[in-house]
Amino acid sequence: MQIALPIIALLMIVGAWRFWRRNPLYSVKSTLKIAGIFLLIVAAIVGASMAILHGPISHSPMAQAILGGLVIIAIATGATGIIIRITDSHVPQAPPAVHLVTIHRHKVQRWLRRTVVYELTNAVAALLLPYAWKWLPLSLGGFLLLLCGPMMLGFYMRARRLDFGMSVVIGGPWAHWQYTASQWESWAKNQLAWEQSKIQPMVLRRDWRKLLKAVSYMTAIFVFGALLSGGSVREKVVTTAGMVAFVVLIIGCTNRFNRQNCERHYRRLLAAPPEAYFGDEGLFCNGEYSPWILSGSYLLEATATSDPPAHLILTFQSFKGTAPVVEAKRILIPEGRWPDVEMLQRKLEVCCPKAFIHMVRPAA
Repeated sequence: MQIALPIIALLMIVGAWRFWRRNPLYSVKSTLKIAGIFLLIVAAIVGASMAILHGPISHSPMAQAILGGLVIIAIATGATGIIIRITDSHVPQAPPAVHLVTIHRHKVQRWLRRTVVYELTNAVAALLLPYAWKWLPLSLGGFLLLLCGPMMLGFYMRARRLDFGMSVVIGGPWAHWQYTASQWESWAKNQLAWEQSKIQPMVLRRDWRKLLKAVSYMTAIFVFGALLSGGSVREKVVTTAGMVAFVVLIIGCTNRFNRQNCERHYRRLLAAPPEAYFGDEGLFCNGEYSPWILSGSYLLEATATSDPPAHLILTFQSFKGTAPVVEAKRILIPEGRWPDVEMLQRKLEVCCPKAFIHMVRPAA
């Protein structure tokens, strides 16, 4: 465990650096600012540790633990806010007449309320429980506060940024496409078929040979491993059978989740407003807002196809965990709106200079 945690931390740092290096917002100036913030964080942690360990409360381990936790929360929260302000320095200014949406902030506020209720519950439990058991609710509440305090600030700042960008896009779009109910329903079915073709969910009647072949390979590998390990024959058989059954269960659960996930996306698309907005800050379509350039995600590629139904394919890259995730958004092109596509080509070339933009109508 002592070796695993530093390795995981190192991988996360390396992954974050690689993603930031390829981000359109990357610059030497902002990178130096971030490096300076990290040095200040190290200095603050060292100074606070020395004060806690050798200060007036050095004789009380409980007071040291409480103060140390508060210091960690304060430093992490402040660093999160400053780094987000550095990487996402551009905040759109919505005109006075534009109605500000609060969709993304409401989602974060819902989790904030749940966190407050959880912390209050632990505080009441700590007051009511005997002294010997007070440590349990206090530990649970403190752990969540240490984990989620800085994260909640980051989530709220990002949500505020998304709400402002979405307000600007809806209030003054480059182009606004609207669809009829029949067009939207047909497009939702097309999107469902496209997603299902990407994941290729397994059907037992059709793919039983592939499944049997995969299980045979896994069984051979597990049998070979069991032969090299100790134990009786019965233990080896039980272990091998259990591991094969576990892998088959994982495959089945993953397959079911993928099928249900496509169906959820289909229902969500049907319930979304049948329209698409393109603007200075990003794109709002299929009920979702996607910024062109943000520290956590940005436009990677934009293409168009006239294959029926004609549509745009906008590919965004976002950072989740230690690796970037690429997501393609498909947008139906209404009849007679190809001039808008040519305009979007010119706008995006200026707005996203590092992205691959090729949305010219193919020759008939």
